[in-house]
Amino acid sequence: MSTEAHPAPFGTTYPDRVFPGIAMDRVRAYAAASGDDNPIHVDEAAARSIGLEGPIVQGMLLMGLVDTALAEWLPQGTTVKLSTRFALPVAVGSPVTIAARVVRADTEAGRPRATLRIFVRDGGGKAVALAEAVVGL
Repeated sequence: MSTEAHPAPFGTTYPDRVFPGIAMDRVRAYAAASGDDNPIHVDEAAARSIGLEGPIVQGMLLMGLVDTALAEWLPQGTTVKLSTRFALPVAVGSPVTIAARVVRADTEAGRPRATLRIFVRDGGGKAVALAEAVVGL
């Protein structure tokens, strides 16, 4: 392992990145662009028919927000791996807060990298997803 200083040492935390309420027009645009035609994202009746309070944001749209936060926190970095576990749905209109901290800093092929644990929370502060990213620095 290299003894050089890592730009993102173990324990580093990044400032919360808050995304304002994710509006229905953004959810519809994402559905159209991605080909995700699941009606629970865009149709109130369909969402309610399965027990939801209303339409929910696509998980991959949330991961796009995570990637946006990563690019802001580590603009010199390259995301090598991004994995996610979804816990709860996010209602359309809810703001989303993304927070992260470095849980591992090492070197791969002579290049520093950081592994970040990422928490995605809805407007009520509930953890809706847990992600992990490996970023080459």
